[in-house]
Amino acid sequence: MHNKKDPFTRLTEISTKIATLQSIHSLLEWDQETYMPEGAIQSRSDQLQLLSGILHKQRTSSSYKKALSDLIDLSTGEIKQKEASFEVKAAAREWRRQFLQDAKIPSSFVKSFTKCTSAALHAWAEAKKSNNFSLFSPHLEKIVSLSRKKAELLGYKEHPYDALLDLYEPNLTVSTLTPLFNHLKEALTSLLAKIQKQPKADTLSLGVFSEELQKKTGHFLLEVMGFSKDTSRLDLSSHPFCTGIHLTDNRMTTRIDPHHFTSNIYSVLHEGGHALYHQNLPEKYYGTPLCEAVSYGVDESQSRLWETQLGKSSAFCSFLFPKLKEIFPDNFSSISLENFYHFINQVASSEIRVEADEVTYSLHIILRFEIEKGLMEGSIKVKDIPAIWNAKMQETLGIIPTSDATGCLQDIHWAMGGIGYFPSYVLGNLLAAQLFSTIKTAFPSWEQKVSQGDVSFIKDWLQKNIHQYGKIYSPEELILKATKKPIGVEDYIAYLNTKFGHL
Repeated sequence: MHNKKDPFTRLTEISTKIATLQSIHSLLEWDQETYMPEGAIQSRSDQLQLLSGILHKQRTSSSYKKALSDLIDLSTGEIKQKEASFEVKAAAREWRRQFLQDAKIPSSFVKSFTKCTSAALHAWAEAKKSNNFSLFSPHLEKIVSLSRKKAELLGYKEHPYDALLDLYEPNLTVSTLTPLFNHLKEALTSLLAKIQKQPKADTLSLGVFSEELQKKTGHFLLEVMGFSKDTSRLDLSSHPFCTGIHLTDNRMTTRIDPHHFTSNIYSVLHEGGHALYHQNLPEKYYGTPLCEAVSYGVDESQSRLWETQLGKSSAFCSFLFPKLKEIFPDNFSSISLENFYHFINQVASSEIRVEADEVTYSLHIILRFEIEKGLMEGSIKVKDIPAIWNAKMQETLGIIPTSDATGCLQDIHWAMGGIGYFPSYVLGNLLAAQLFSTIKTAFPSWEQKVSQGDVSFIKDWLQKNIHQYGKIYSPEELILKATKKPIGVEDYIAYLNTKFGHL
Protein backbone atom coordinates (compact mmCIF):
# COMPACT_ATOMS: atom_id res chain seq x y z
CA MET A 1 0.00 0.00 0.00
CA HIS A 2 1.34 3.45 -0.98
CA ASN A 3 1.66 6.12 1.66
CA LYS A 4 -0.75 8.97 1.08
CA LYS A 5 1.12 12.09 0.05
CA ASP A 6 0.84 15.11 2.33
CA PRO A 7 -1.11 18.14 1.02
CA PHE A 8 2.02 20.23 0.40
CA THR A 9 3.58 17.51 -1.78
CA ARG A 10 0.37 16.97 -3.74
CA LEU A 11 -0.10 20.68 -4.31
CA THR A 12 3.55 21.08 -5.33
CA GLU A 13 3.15 18.36 -7.98
CA ILE A 14 0.04 20.01 -9.45
CA SER A 15 1.63 23.44 -9.24
CA THR A 16 4.82 22.24 -10.98
CA LYS A 17 2.79 21.03 -13.97
CA ILE A 18 1.14 24.46 -14.10
CA ALA A 19 4.58 26.13 -13.96
CA THR A 20 5.70 23.97 -16.90
CA LEU A 21 2.64 25.01 -18.92
CA GLN A 22 3.34 28.64 -18.00
CA SER A 23 6.91 28.30 -19.28
CA ILE A 24 5.54 27.09 -22.64
CA HIS A 25 3.21 30.11 -22.71
CA SER A 26 6.18 32.41 -21.96
CA LEU A 27 8.23 30.81 -24.72
CA LEU A 28 5.46 31.45 -27.26
CA GLU A 29 5.25 35.10 -26.14
CA TRP A 30 9.03 35.49 -26.39
CA ASP A 31 9.02 34.02 -29.89
CA GLN A 32 6.21 36.36 -30.94
CA GLU A 33 8.37 39.37 -30.07
CA THR A 34 11.61 38.04 -31.59
CA TYR A 35 11.50 35.48 -34.41
CA MET A 36 7.87 34.74 -35.31
CA PRO A 37 6.93 35.63 -38.91
CA GLU A 38 4.45 38.51 -38.98
CA GLY A 39 1.95 36.43 -40.91
CA ALA A 40 1.68 33.94 -38.05
CA ILE A 41 -0.04 36.33 -35.67
CA GLN A 42 -3.49 34.73 -35.99
CA SER A 43 -2.26 31.20 -35.30
CA ARG A 44 -0.15 32.48 -32.39
CA SER A 45 -3.17 34.26 -31.00
CA ASP A 46 -5.14 31.01 -31.16
CA GLN A 47 -2.28 29.10 -29.47
CA LEU A 48 -1.97 31.58 -26.61
CA GLN A 49 -5.72 31.73 -26.14
CA LEU A 50 -5.95 27.93 -25.90
CA LEU A 51 -3.00 27.68 -23.51
CA SER A 52 -4.28 30.52 -21.30
CA GLY A 53 -7.59 28.72 -20.96
CA ILE A 54 -5.85 25.47 -20.01
CA LEU A 55 -3.69 27.27 -17.45
CA HIS A 56 -6.65 28.96 -15.83
CA LYS A 57 -8.59 25.70 -15.75
CA GLN A 58 -5.65 23.97 -14.04
CA ARG A 59 -5.32 26.75 -11.46
CA THR A 60 -9.00 26.56 -10.53
CA SER A 61 -9.59 22.80 -10.91
CA SER A 62 -11.36 20.77 -8.21
CA SER A 63 -8.21 18.70 -7.59
CA TYR A 64 -6.15 21.88 -7.10
CA LYS A 65 -8.77 23.36 -4.79
CA LYS A 66 -8.98 20.09 -2.81
CA ALA A 67 -5.21 19.91 -2.28
CA LEU A 68 -5.11 23.58 -1.29
CA SER A 69 -8.09 23.18 1.06
CA ASP A 70 -6.33 20.27 2.79
CA LEU A 71 -3.37 22.57 3.42
CA ILE A 72 -5.08 25.84 4.36
CA ASP A 73 -8.55 27.10 5.21
CA LEU A 74 -9.55 29.09 2.11
CA SER A 75 -11.93 31.34 4.00
CA THR A 76 -9.73 32.24 6.98
CA GLY A 77 -6.19 31.54 5.75
CA GLU A 78 -5.48 29.34 8.78
CA ILE A 79 -2.93 26.59 8.09
CA LYS A 80 -4.26 23.07 8.69
CA GLN A 81 -1.02 21.11 8.63
CA LYS A 82 0.30 20.69 12.18
CA GLU A 83 3.86 21.85 12.78
CA ALA A 84 4.13 23.21 9.24
CA SER A 85 7.46 24.91 8.51
CA PHE A 86 7.73 28.64 7.89
CA GLU A 87 8.28 27.91 4.18
CA VAL A 88 5.20 25.70 3.90
CA LYS A 89 3.10 28.38 5.60
CA ALA A 90 4.46 31.00 3.20
CA ALA A 91 3.74 28.81 0.15
CA ALA A 92 0.21 28.11 1.40
CA ARG A 93 -0.38 31.84 1.92
CA GLU A 94 0.69 32.67 -1.63
CA TRP A 95 -1.13 29.71 -3.21
CA ARG A 96 -4.32 30.79 -1.46
CA ARG A 97 -3.93 34.41 -2.54
CA GLN A 98 -3.42 33.39 -6.18
CA PHE A 99 -6.27 30.87 -6.12
CA LEU A 100 -8.77 33.37 -4.70
CA GLN A 101 -7.82 35.78 -7.50
CA ASP A 102 -7.99 33.13 -10.25
CA ALA A 103 -11.31 31.72 -9.00
CA LYS A 104 -12.94 35.12 -9.52
CA ILE A 105 -12.04 35.19 -13.22
CA PRO A 106 -13.99 32.85 -15.56
CA SER A 107 -11.99 30.85 -18.13
CA SER A 108 -14.04 32.47 -20.90
CA PHE A 109 -12.78 35.89 -19.77
CA VAL A 110 -9.15 34.69 -19.68
CA LYS A 111 -9.44 33.39 -23.25
CA SER A 112 -11.06 36.61 -24.47
CA PHE A 113 -8.45 38.78 -22.77
CA THR A 114 -5.55 36.74 -24.18
CA LYS A 115 -6.95 36.78 -27.70
CA CYS A 116 -7.52 40.52 -27.43
CA THR A 117 -3.97 41.29 -26.23
CA SER A 118 -2.33 38.98 -28.76
CA ALA A 119 -4.02 40.87 -31.61
CA ALA A 120 -3.35 44.19 -29.86
CA LEU A 121 0.40 43.51 -29.71
CA HIS A 122 0.52 43.13 -33.47
CA ALA A 123 -1.63 46.25 -34.00
CA TRP A 124 0.52 48.24 -31.57
CA ALA A 125 3.71 47.30 -33.45
CA GLU A 126 2.12 48.40 -36.75
CA ALA A 127 0.75 51.61 -35.20
CA LYS A 128 4.12 52.50 -33.73
CA LYS A 129 5.92 51.75 -36.99
CA SER A 130 3.54 53.93 -39.03
CA ASN A 131 2.95 56.57 -36.30
CA ASN A 132 -0.79 55.98 -36.48
CA PHE A 133 -2.56 55.79 -33.12
CA SER A 134 -5.88 55.01 -34.82
CA LEU A 135 -4.55 51.54 -35.78
CA PHE A 136 -4.11 50.70 -32.09
CA SER A 137 -6.97 52.69 -30.60
CA PRO A 138 -9.79 50.13 -31.20
CA HIS A 139 -7.68 47.40 -29.59
CA LEU A 140 -6.88 49.61 -26.60
CA GLU A 141 -10.59 50.39 -26.23
CA LYS A 142 -11.23 46.65 -25.84
CA ILE A 143 -8.33 46.23 -23.40
CA VAL A 144 -9.56 49.09 -21.20
CA SER A 145 -13.11 47.72 -21.27
CA LEU A 146 -11.90 44.23 -20.37
CA SER A 147 -9.62 45.65 -17.65
CA ARG A 148 -12.58 47.41 -16.06
CA LYS A 149 -14.49 44.15 -16.16
CA LYS A 150 -11.50 42.37 -14.61
CA ALA A 151 -11.46 44.93 -11.78
CA GLU A 152 -15.15 44.30 -11.13
CA LEU A 153 -14.58 40.53 -11.10
CA LEU A 154 -11.60 40.80 -8.72
CA GLY A 155 -13.34 43.34 -6.51
CA TYR A 156 -12.05 46.49 -4.81
CA LYS A 157 -12.98 48.78 -1.94
CA GLU A 158 -12.16 52.27 -3.18
CA HIS A 159 -10.96 52.48 -6.80
CA PRO A 160 -11.15 50.07 -9.77
CA TYR A 161 -7.43 50.65 -10.39
CA ASP A 162 -6.70 49.11 -6.96
CA ALA A 163 -7.78 45.68 -8.23
CA LEU A 164 -5.20 45.83 -11.06
CA LEU A 165 -2.43 47.30 -8.89
CA ASP A 166 -2.87 44.37 -6.51
CA LEU A 167 -1.95 41.93 -9.30
CA TYR A 168 1.55 43.43 -9.44
CA GLU A 169 2.05 44.95 -5.99
CA PRO A 170 0.11 43.09 -3.28
CA ASN A 171 -2.15 45.39 -1.22
CA LEU A 172 -0.99 48.59 -2.95
CA THR A 173 -3.78 51.13 -3.56
CA VAL A 174 -4.40 54.45 -5.30
CA SER A 175 -4.86 56.12 -1.90
CA THR A 176 -1.36 54.95 -0.90
CA LEU A 177 0.34 55.69 -4.21
CA THR A 178 -1.11 59.13 -4.89
CA PRO A 179 0.52 61.03 -1.96
CA LEU A 180 3.78 59.09 -2.49
CA PHE A 181 3.87 60.01 -6.17
CA ASN A 182 2.87 63.62 -5.46
CA HIS A 183 5.77 63.95 -2.99
CA LEU A 184 8.16 62.37 -5.46
CA LYS A 185 6.89 64.49 -8.37
CA GLU A 186 7.47 67.66 -6.35
CA ALA A 187 11.01 66.62 -5.35
CA LEU A 188 11.95 65.57 -8.88
CA THR A 189 10.55 68.61 -10.67
CA SER A 190 12.33 70.84 -8.14
CA LEU A 191 15.65 69.07 -8.78
CA LEU A 192 15.06 69.16 -12.54
CA ALA A 193 14.40 72.93 -12.42
CA LYS A 194 17.70 73.48 -10.56
CA ILE A 195 19.61 71.37 -13.08
CA GLN A 196 18.05 73.15 -16.06
CA LYS A 197 19.33 76.48 -14.75
CA GLN A 198 22.93 75.24 -14.96
CA PRO A 199 25.05 75.61 -18.12
CA LYS A 200 24.58 72.61 -20.38
CA ALA A 201 27.54 70.34 -21.15
CA ASP A 202 28.67 70.11 -24.74
CA THR A 203 26.76 67.53 -26.76
CA LEU A 204 28.94 64.69 -27.94
CA SER A 205 28.64 63.55 -31.53
CA LEU A 206 30.00 60.03 -31.59
CA GLY A 207 28.91 58.87 -35.02
CA VAL A 208 27.34 55.59 -36.06
CA PHE A 209 27.72 52.38 -34.01
CA SER A 210 27.58 49.09 -35.90
CA GLU A 211 24.91 46.57 -34.93
CA GLU A 212 27.43 43.74 -34.80
CA LEU A 213 29.75 45.56 -32.40
CA GLN A 214 26.81 46.66 -30.24
CA LYS A 215 25.76 43.01 -29.97
CA LYS A 216 29.34 42.18 -28.97
CA THR A 217 29.14 44.87 -26.26
CA GLY A 218 25.88 43.38 -24.97
CA HIS A 219 27.37 39.91 -24.64
CA PHE A 220 30.44 41.36 -22.93
CA LEU A 221 28.25 43.05 -20.31
CA LEU A 222 26.37 39.81 -19.64
CA GLU A 223 29.70 38.03 -19.13
CA VAL A 224 30.73 40.70 -16.59
CA MET A 225 27.42 40.12 -14.78
CA GLY A 226 28.20 36.40 -14.62
CA PHE A 227 25.82 34.95 -17.22
CA SER A 228 26.50 31.69 -19.00
CA LYS A 229 25.46 31.09 -22.62
CA ASP A 230 24.28 27.67 -21.44
CA THR A 231 21.39 29.23 -19.51
CA SER A 232 20.68 32.56 -21.23
CA ARG A 233 20.13 34.25 -24.59
CA LEU A 234 20.33 37.83 -25.83
CA ASP A 235 18.26 38.73 -28.90
CA LEU A 236 16.69 41.81 -30.48
CA SER A 237 13.15 43.17 -30.13
CA SER A 238 11.37 46.49 -30.65
CA HIS A 239 10.96 46.82 -26.88
CA PRO A 240 13.63 45.25 -24.60
CA PHE A 241 12.32 42.64 -22.17
CA CYS A 242 13.33 39.60 -20.12
CA THR A 243 11.40 36.35 -20.01
CA GLY A 244 12.31 33.70 -17.47
CA ILE A 245 11.27 30.45 -19.16
CA HIS A 246 12.93 28.48 -16.35
CA LEU A 247 15.77 29.01 -13.89
CA THR A 248 18.01 27.42 -16.53
CA ASP A 249 16.54 29.33 -19.48
CA ASN A 250 16.51 33.13 -19.36
CA ARG A 251 15.69 35.07 -22.53
CA MET A 252 16.73 38.72 -22.72
CA THR A 253 16.34 41.17 -25.58
CA THR A 254 17.90 44.52 -26.35
CA ARG A 255 17.33 47.31 -28.85
CA ILE A 256 20.05 48.49 -31.23
CA ASP A 257 20.07 52.12 -32.32
CA PRO A 258 23.02 52.94 -34.62
CA HIS A 259 23.15 56.54 -33.33
CA HIS A 260 22.63 55.88 -29.62
CA PHE A 261 24.94 53.20 -28.19
CA THR A 262 23.63 53.79 -24.66
CA SER A 263 20.24 52.31 -25.58
CA ASN A 264 21.80 48.88 -25.98
CA ILE A 265 24.14 49.10 -22.99
CA TYR A 266 21.50 50.09 -20.47
CA SER A 267 18.87 47.76 -21.93
CA VAL A 268 21.27 44.85 -21.41
CA LEU A 269 22.12 45.87 -17.85
CA HIS A 270 18.41 46.37 -17.08
CA GLU A 271 17.22 43.05 -18.49
CA GLY A 272 20.27 41.32 -17.05
CA GLY A 273 19.22 42.51 -13.59
CA HIS A 274 15.84 40.84 -14.10
CA ALA A 275 17.44 37.63 -15.37
CA LEU A 276 19.85 37.34 -12.42
CA TYR A 277 16.86 37.47 -10.09
CA HIS A 278 14.93 34.88 -12.10
CA GLN A 279 17.79 32.40 -12.35
CA ASN A 280 18.75 32.66 -8.67
CA LEU A 281 15.33 32.00 -7.17
CA PRO A 282 15.24 28.96 -4.81
CA GLU A 283 15.28 26.00 -7.21
CA LYS A 284 14.26 23.50 -4.51
CA TYR A 285 10.85 25.19 -4.43
CA TYR A 286 10.38 25.27 -8.23
CA GLY A 287 6.71 24.94 -9.07
CA THR A 288 5.62 26.64 -5.84
CA PRO A 289 5.14 30.40 -5.35
CA LEU A 290 8.35 30.43 -3.30
CA CYS A 291 10.30 30.15 -6.57
CA GLU A 292 8.77 33.34 -7.96
CA ALA A 293 9.67 37.03 -7.71
CA VAL A 294 7.98 38.49 -4.65
CA SER A 295 6.54 41.47 -6.56
CA TYR A 296 7.05 43.36 -9.80
CA GLY A 297 8.48 46.31 -7.85
CA VAL A 298 11.18 44.16 -6.26
CA ASP A 299 11.83 42.59 -9.67
CA GLU A 300 12.22 46.08 -11.15
CA SER A 301 14.54 47.08 -8.33
CA GLN A 302 16.98 44.44 -9.52
CA SER A 303 17.02 45.76 -13.08
CA ARG A 304 17.21 49.42 -12.05
CA LEU A 305 19.99 48.68 -9.57
CA TRP A 306 22.19 47.24 -12.33
CA GLU A 307 21.14 49.79 -14.94
CA THR A 308 21.41 53.00 -12.93
CA GLN A 309 22.78 52.69 -9.39
CA LEU A 310 25.70 50.60 -10.64
CA GLY A 311 25.70 51.08 -14.42
CA LYS A 312 25.77 54.88 -14.32
CA SER A 313 28.18 55.18 -11.39
CA SER A 314 31.58 56.79 -11.93
CA ALA A 315 33.20 53.50 -10.85
CA PHE A 316 31.43 51.43 -13.51
CA CYS A 317 32.07 54.09 -16.15
CA SER A 318 35.78 53.90 -15.27
CA PHE A 319 35.65 50.18 -16.05
CA LEU A 320 33.39 50.38 -19.10
CA PHE A 321 34.98 53.30 -20.95
CA PRO A 322 38.31 51.61 -21.87
CA LYS A 323 36.39 48.56 -23.13
CA LEU A 324 34.18 50.74 -25.33
CA LYS A 325 37.27 52.50 -26.72
CA GLU A 326 38.63 49.06 -27.57
CA ILE A 327 35.41 47.91 -29.30
CA PHE A 328 34.63 51.27 -30.97
CA PRO A 329 38.05 52.92 -31.46
CA ASP A 330 36.84 55.45 -34.03
CA ASN A 331 33.79 56.58 -32.06
CA PHE A 332 35.60 57.19 -28.76
CA SER A 333 38.98 58.37 -30.01
CA SER A 334 38.56 62.02 -29.06
CA ILE A 335 36.69 61.96 -25.74
CA SER A 336 37.88 61.52 -22.15
CA LEU A 337 36.50 59.44 -19.30
CA GLU A 338 35.17 62.63 -17.71
CA ASN A 339 33.35 63.52 -20.96
CA PHE A 340 31.93 60.00 -21.06
CA TYR A 341 30.68 60.05 -17.45
CA HIS A 342 28.95 63.40 -17.94
CA PHE A 343 27.47 62.19 -21.23
CA ILE A 344 26.07 59.06 -19.57
CA ASN A 345 24.57 61.11 -16.74
CA GLN A 346 23.32 64.16 -18.61
CA VAL A 347 19.88 65.30 -17.49
CA ALA A 348 17.52 66.47 -20.19
CA SER A 349 13.80 66.07 -20.72
CA SER A 350 13.28 63.43 -23.39
CA GLU A 351 10.36 61.72 -25.09
CA ILE A 352 11.37 58.11 -24.47
CA ARG A 353 10.90 56.53 -21.04
CA VAL A 354 13.48 53.75 -21.41
CA GLU A 355 16.14 56.28 -22.39
CA ALA A 356 15.22 58.86 -19.74
CA ASP A 357 17.83 59.99 -17.23
CA GLU A 358 17.58 59.13 -13.56
CA VAL A 359 16.00 62.45 -12.57
CA THR A 360 13.19 62.40 -15.14
CA TYR A 361 12.52 58.64 -15.38
CA SER A 362 10.01 58.43 -12.55
CA LEU A 363 8.17 61.48 -13.94
CA HIS A 364 7.50 59.45 -17.09
CA ILE A 365 5.96 56.72 -14.93
CA ILE A 366 3.83 59.08 -12.86
CA LEU A 367 2.38 60.43 -16.12
CA ARG A 368 1.37 56.89 -17.16
CA PHE A 369 -0.09 56.19 -13.71
CA GLU A 370 -2.27 59.28 -13.96
CA ILE A 371 -3.55 58.26 -17.41
CA GLU A 372 -4.19 54.64 -16.38
CA LYS A 373 -6.08 55.77 -13.30
CA GLY A 374 -8.19 58.04 -15.51
CA LEU A 375 -8.89 55.27 -18.00
CA MET A 376 -10.05 52.94 -15.25
CA GLU A 377 -12.35 55.48 -13.59
CA GLY A 378 -13.65 56.73 -16.94
CA SER A 379 -12.41 60.32 -16.68
CA ILE A 380 -10.08 59.74 -19.67
CA LYS A 381 -11.20 58.32 -23.04
CA VAL A 382 -8.87 56.26 -25.23
CA LYS A 383 -9.34 58.60 -28.22
CA ASP A 384 -8.05 61.51 -26.09
CA ILE A 385 -4.84 59.78 -24.96
CA PRO A 386 -2.48 61.40 -27.53
CA ALA A 387 -3.61 64.92 -26.61
CA ILE A 388 -3.60 64.25 -22.85
CA TRP A 389 -0.21 62.53 -23.08
CA ASN A 390 1.32 65.51 -24.89
CA ALA A 391 -0.22 68.01 -22.47
CA LYS A 392 1.14 66.12 -19.44
CA MET A 393 4.59 65.83 -21.06
CA GLN A 394 4.66 69.57 -21.60
CA GLU A 395 3.44 70.28 -18.07
CA THR A 396 5.85 67.90 -16.34
CA LEU A 397 8.92 67.80 -18.59
CA GLY A 398 8.51 70.90 -20.71
CA ILE A 399 8.46 69.06 -24.04
CA ILE A 400 5.88 67.79 -26.53
CA PRO A 401 6.60 64.48 -28.31
CA THR A 402 7.32 64.87 -32.01
CA SER A 403 4.99 61.96 -32.83
CA ASP A 404 2.67 59.43 -31.22
CA ALA A 405 5.29 56.77 -32.01
CA THR A 406 7.65 58.52 -29.59
CA GLY A 407 4.78 59.54 -27.34
CA CYS A 408 1.81 57.46 -26.27
CA LEU A 409 2.71 54.50 -28.56
CA GLN A 410 6.24 54.00 -27.25
CA ASP A 411 5.47 51.35 -24.60
CA ILE A 412 4.29 47.78 -25.12
CA HIS A 413 2.54 47.45 -21.74
CA TRP A 414 -0.98 48.51 -22.68
CA ALA A 415 -0.94 46.22 -25.72
CA MET A 416 0.01 43.38 -23.35
CA GLY A 417 -2.95 44.24 -21.13
CA GLY A 418 -0.60 45.36 -18.36
CA ILE A 419 -2.64 48.27 -16.98
CA GLY A 420 -1.48 48.64 -13.37
CA TYR A 421 2.12 47.60 -14.09
CA PHE A 422 3.80 51.01 -14.54
CA PRO A 423 3.88 52.04 -10.84
CA SER A 424 6.17 49.06 -10.22
CA TYR A 425 8.91 50.93 -12.09
CA VAL A 426 8.88 53.79 -9.58
CA LEU A 427 8.90 51.32 -6.70
CA GLY A 428 11.82 49.66 -8.45
CA ASN A 429 13.73 52.96 -8.42
CA LEU A 430 13.02 53.53 -4.72
CA LEU A 431 14.05 50.01 -3.75
CA ALA A 432 17.14 50.01 -5.99
CA ALA A 433 18.42 53.12 -4.20
CA GLN A 434 17.63 51.64 -0.79
CA LEU A 435 19.32 48.32 -1.59
CA PHE A 436 22.39 49.88 -3.20
CA SER A 437 22.79 52.26 -0.28
CA THR A 438 22.94 49.17 1.96
CA ILE A 439 25.45 47.48 -0.36
CA LYS A 440 27.73 50.55 -0.35
CA THR A 441 27.70 50.56 3.46
CA ALA A 442 28.50 46.83 3.56
CA PHE A 443 31.37 47.21 1.04
CA PRO A 444 33.23 50.50 1.69
CA SER A 445 35.71 49.71 -1.14
CA TRP A 446 32.94 48.97 -3.66
CA GLU A 447 34.10 51.65 -6.11
CA GLN A 448 37.59 50.18 -6.34
CA LYS A 449 36.18 46.69 -7.00
CA VAL A 450 33.70 47.91 -9.62
CA SER A 451 36.26 50.08 -11.45
CA GLN A 452 38.29 46.88 -11.93
CA GLY A 453 35.29 45.03 -13.35
CA ASP A 454 34.47 43.03 -10.21
CA VAL A 455 30.71 43.05 -9.64
CA SER A 456 30.47 39.52 -8.24
CA PHE A 457 30.11 40.81 -4.66
CA ILE A 458 26.99 42.75 -5.69
CA LYS A 459 25.49 39.72 -7.39
CA ASP A 460 26.31 37.55 -4.36
CA TRP A 461 24.80 40.06 -1.91
CA LEU A 462 21.58 40.28 -3.91
CA GLN A 463 21.39 36.51 -4.20
CA LYS A 464 21.86 36.13 -0.45
CA ASN A 465 19.51 38.92 0.63
CA ILE A 466 16.85 39.05 -2.11
CA HIS A 467 16.91 36.30 -4.74
CA GLN A 468 17.08 33.20 -2.58
CA TYR A 469 13.90 34.07 -0.68
CA GLY A 470 11.46 34.20 -3.62
CA LYS A 471 8.05 34.80 -2.02
CA ILE A 472 8.93 33.39 1.40
CA TYR A 473 8.60 36.93 2.79
CA SER A 474 6.28 39.74 1.73
CA PRO A 475 7.94 42.66 -0.16
CA GLU A 476 7.81 44.80 2.97
CA GLU A 477 9.34 42.05 5.14
CA LEU A 478 12.03 41.29 2.56
CA ILE A 479 13.21 44.88 2.20
CA LEU A 480 13.15 45.44 5.97
CA LYS A 481 15.21 42.26 6.44
CA ALA A 482 17.73 43.28 3.74
CA THR A 483 18.13 47.00 4.52
CA LYS A 484 17.02 47.21 8.17
CA LYS A 485 14.45 49.90 7.35
CA PRO A 486 10.99 50.05 5.77
CA ILE A 487 10.37 50.93 2.13
CA GLY A 488 10.68 54.68 1.61
CA VAL A 489 11.64 57.49 -0.80
CA GLU A 490 14.43 58.99 1.32
CA ASP A 491 17.38 57.04 -0.10
CA TYR A 492 16.25 57.65 -3.67
CA ILE A 493 15.83 61.41 -3.28
CA ALA A 494 19.08 61.72 -1.29
CA TYR A 495 20.95 59.71 -3.95
CA LEU A 496 19.68 61.91 -6.79
CA ASN A 497 20.34 65.17 -4.93
CA THR A 498 23.88 64.09 -4.00
CA LYS A 499 24.83 62.70 -7.39
CA PHE A 500 23.38 65.46 -9.56
CA GLY A 501 24.34 68.15 -7.07
CA HIS A 502 27.97 67.21 -7.77
CA LEU A 503 27.44 66.78 -11.49
